[in-house]
Amino acid sequence: MKRTVKLLLASLFLGLGWHSASLAEEQRYISIRNTDSIWIQGMCSLVFRLDNGGAGEFGHLSVTIQLNDKTGHPLSEGTLDVPPFGDSDATRSVETATEFECDAVEKASTISIVEASEIHSNNTLVNLSLSTFDPQYYQPLKIKVSQRK
Repeated sequence: MKRTVKLLLASLFLGLGWHSASLAEEQRYISIRNTDSIWIQGMCSLVFRLDNGGAGEFGHLSVTIQLNDKTGHPLSEGTLDVPPFGDSDATRSVETATEFECDAVEKASTISIVEASEIHSNNTLVNLSLSTFDPQYYQPLKIKVSQRK
């Protein structure tokens, strides 16, 4: 009888430990937005900000993005090489960029995240669910030059 109770308790604690680790993994997310585009020596660099909202650390990420035209057809594909981030409030966000031919950027109407992977601290490569990403449409304030009123 005591052995059965011990087995049940051990199973319960193992199950709770697995559930809490699984729950922590499910709560991680990345808010991503395209913050800038820069012309650099004949190429166009798209700059992105990724933010985990303070909800979990991410290891090194590789995020494949695709530029699409108005009909949704792919124009070009690039990879964001994202350093680890989110282990504290001070590092909860990170900027990264990738380059495309300027012609593709000019014709693009949307950016799609098509694949993502993370390298964990033990050097295992894990595919991230695309639902981890929360795309944000970023539109900066307009800047004008005027006299003080």
